[in-house]
Amino acid sequence: MMESKVAIVTGGSSGMGLATAQELARRGYDLVLSSRKPEAAADQIRSSFGVRVEVVAGSIAEPDLAERLSAAAEGLGGATALLLNHGGPPVKPIMTLTDEDWSGAFEMMVTGPLRVMRMVVPQMQAAGGGRVLAISSFTVKQPFAGIGLSNALRAALVNALKTAALELGPQGILLNALGPGYVETNRIREWNESYARQQNAGIEDIRDRTLATIPLRRYGTPEGYARLAAFLLSDDNDYVSGQQILYDGGLVVAN
Repeated sequence: MMESKVAIVTGGSSGMGLATAQELARRGYDLVLSSRKPEAAADQIRSSFGVRVEVVAGSIAEPDLAERLSAAAEGLGGATALLLNHGGPPVKPIMTLTDEDWSGAFEMMVTGPLRVMRMVVPQMQAAGGGRVLAISSFTVKQPFAGIGLSNALRAALVNALKTAALELGPQGILLNALGPGYVETNRIREWNESYARQQNAGIEDIRDRTLATIPLRRYGTPEGYARLAAFLLSDDNDYVSGQQILYDGGLVVAN
């Protein structure tokens, strides 16, 4: 069992990142919370759960963020859990994407998360184990039209984490990705608005079409996602590694 209960959460001030940070705090984890503006979320978590919360403001694409996150976690005793999360890339058809679109999104969605992982994993090695989880997407397994950046680059990160799971498993470090389907967040509302514009349809029509594709006929919740994420990030998870797991209401059913 890992003695340290310190978690780093990037993209932790809203949506599934915030919900997971709250669930980890409910389980007694001290946190390093990062986003562009993490202070309000940190204050709420401290007052609600009584845990220590250090804030590190910035984007995961910033080259110095990894070092600042690592230093903050060291100050709390060393991280044994790391949630990799970030904002979504532009919602654009693939033939309209420029070289700049690709390079900017790659820095945010692949290079940045892996840079943070490289900086933090030594703390897990020193502790005798740890857990890394990336917020991914169902589109890694079932690509969706109009979001080429997300489809391609989330898949790149997932396969990098699977490779790391092979290499770091002997040291007690478990790495996974947890892909949401349609979870009721601001990102889903942005998707619906974008597709409504592209298809000259109403937002409620887009929503109804989406719900019709989900066997459970409802969106998921950030809180439901967070409960599964916190399990995967804790030592309750003793044998799940190298996986892309979906929280999607049966949207993508594997053969």
